[in-house]
Amino acid sequence: MKLRNCDGLWRGLVAFVLCVFCVHTATAGPVFPTRGFLLQPRWYPKTDTTSIFDHGAYWASIQRGMGSDSDRWGWDISMGAAWEFARWSGNKSLFGFSGMELTANTHNDISFKPRGAIWEEGLVYAVKESDKFGWQLGTIYRCRHDLDNIDPRGYEDVGLQRTLIYCSLSGKTIWTVERIFGLHIPTTSWLHADAFLIREDYRIPDSDAVYPPQYDHLAWSFGEAFTSKLAMWDRSAVYLSMYINSSAFSNNTGFLDRFSSISKLTVDSRAEVGYAFEGRMGRIQFYGGYESWEDDGQVPIPRNANYATLGIRVTGSDMVTF
Repeated sequence: MKLRNCDGLWRGLVAFVLCVFCVHTATAGPVFPTRGFLLQPRWYPKTDTTSIFDHGAYWASIQRGMGSDSDRWGWDISMGAAWEFARWSGNKSLFGFSGMELTANTHNDISFKPRGAIWEEGLVYAVKESDKFGWQLGTIYRCRHDLDNIDPRGYEDVGLQRTLIYCSLSGKTIWTVERIFGLHIPTTSWLHADAFLIREDYRIPDSDAVYPPQYDHLAWSFGEAFTSKLAMWDRSAVYLSMYINSSAFSNNTGFLDRFSSISKLTVDSRAEVGYAFEGRMGRIQFYGGYESWEDDGQVPIPRNANYATLGIRVTGSDMVTF
């Protein structure tokens, strides 16, 4: 097996260290379960035929978090699936997906105590404009619910609950390049934007509902992400992945007037560097990284969550881009 790009590896590792330093001071907005990868059809040579339910994908990961407040992100388990309803003209697709993310702390006898679940479902229209550019438009429903609510001492000896709903009209623009700064570093990057249609933030006790950020004031999110293959062999690669998302919270809660002002602008970030091996039907990734959230949605009074991660992710190769 031949190493294609060693210089790119060192450049990427330096960038990763700098990004981790920057991430540590970041604040955050809503949590998106699919923030660690890009859902996008794998496009094949152009054809005039229409296919129905011919493509699908899956993902599953387990992640150990270290250093989060009260160890709320001690464990993170995510899984989901995507399926393509139809593809036509060789460059247009309509697909749906559904997934969940389970968070658990380590505060019981087996060091695994589930505390919350985040759900995500979406319907997306995707278009490939060229080999280097594509875009998506769809609607995505997300919500976060408590688990083990019967436990009155789930956090700091106080019985607390929080339920979040943040449904949005979502869009992406996607670019693919083979070279960066003259080096062979295949990279997929994308801009993502969400205008939130439904926003709910239920907190127990009710007296904690006054603490910002409040999700019923959530107006929009915008950010960028990329995955770069720093060094490649025949079927494996060392990669760097980054995700940034800015969220705007309004002074108002009305459907339209919330876009007229911004009371709080937050930025969340994650960085990941790892090794991936790809087979014919899927891939496995071993990674380490860092995530930072100001309000991670876990408790009524917003709390910071800054933590390092180690994880394993398995994904299908048909609709999960790498």
